[in-house]
Amino acid sequence: MKLHLGCGSKHLEGYVNVDVVGTPDKKCDLSVFPWPFEDNSAEEIFSEHFLEHVHDYERTIQEMHRILKPNGKLLFRVPHFRNACTPWHLHKWDFSVFTCKRLGESIPYLWDGKQLFDTESIRIRYTFVGVIPRCFWAVLEFFANIHPEAWDYLGFLIDEVEYVGRKRADTPAK
Repeated sequence: MKLHLGCGSKHLEGYVNVDVVGTPDKKCDLSVFPWPFEDNSAEEIFSEHFLEHVHDYERTIQEMHRILKPNGKLLFRVPHFRNACTPWHLHKWDFSVFTCKRLGESIPYLWDGKQLFDTESIRIRYTFVGVIPRCFWAVLEFFANIHPEAWDYLGFLIDEVEYVGRKRADTPAK
């Protein structure tokens, strides 16, 4: 099973599209825990511009971890906190390259000090909106992803951050 969380009315083929609004395949209030999925039941979880809206970020990540099979893939895209839309688009959480990087680390104050995911990639993305030619944004994205942490640290423009990780096989669901 592959889950697309916070889908609204945007359906992805081959996924169970889940949300409380829009036209999902499975209507589910993702702010109510636990979610109606079995432990270790999903091979992949995808979300796009969903995590910045959740009420409880840590619990949401733990729930994704619980549902994923060992070595299951977690892929999400979130707007970067410097994105021009972030302040007025009802975001509860801010994200940077470093926020995503923390998912692949063991931190005492998060997730009971366990490393939940092995990070495969963290990429800076540009949405290619506006009058500036798309090729400019593609070149900018190429250079940004040579070293995304430095790009973020130096304060350069970033539209969104994409995270891809795998559930650690040695970390049981909580």
